[in-house]
Amino acid sequence: MGINCFTLQKQPSGSRQKSALRIQLESIKGDSIMRIGDQLQKQRKLHDMSQNELADKLNISRQSISKWENGATLPSFSNVLAISDLFDVSLDELIRGDEELMNKFEDDKIRLSKTETIFTVGLSLVFVGLIIIYSSGISVSSIDYWLPAVQLVGFFGFVFNIKWSAFNKSLNKKAVFFGILFLVAFMIPYIMHEVPDILKGMSEGQSYYDNSYK
Repeated sequence: MGINCFTLQKQPSGSRQKSALRIQLESIKGDSIMRIGDQLQKQRKLHDMSQNELADKLNISRQSISKWENGATLPSFSNVLAISDLFDVSLDELIRGDEELMNKFEDDKIRLSKTETIFTVGLSLVFVGLIIIYSSGISVSSIDYWLPAVQLVGFFGFVFNIKWSAFNKSLNKKAVFFGILFLVAFMIPYIMHEVPDILKGMSEGQSYYDNSYK
């Protein structure tokens, strides 16, 4: 049976330094096989870190940490990388012998991430929609009539289903700057085109009402 010795060593400051202590594992005889949940709990306790503190550093919920440590769920590859970087432990040490996690990583390579799904499916539907529109002779004016409603439904549906606490933590200063730039560039032409049309429609409706009922 393998016996592992752990030594704590002060780590020099640097741009990639994530913690004040460096965990140095020396395998004296054999290798001990631990699941990712056990490894995570061990590293967290060695760094005197609570589940809440670790969750904050990884920008996830405390419940996720608890589920990983209990083996209820498995972390994604990106989270395993973040854990490896945070505790300065190699990927091999974290996932060695955990066949279930390795199989999950293989499956994740095949599946698209949620962001990739949005762009891939969205762009595919754009091209399909353009082909249908031009092949069937649908007028641009009819598209302009109902498309704003679809945009509003998509926008508010997206906004109300985002986990804003995790989203806010993931934004850096550059992301905030470009987000503001995108919002301004999107909203100004939208307001310039849509508001006059809305006001015109309201005016025409009022005129029709006045002529019909007065």
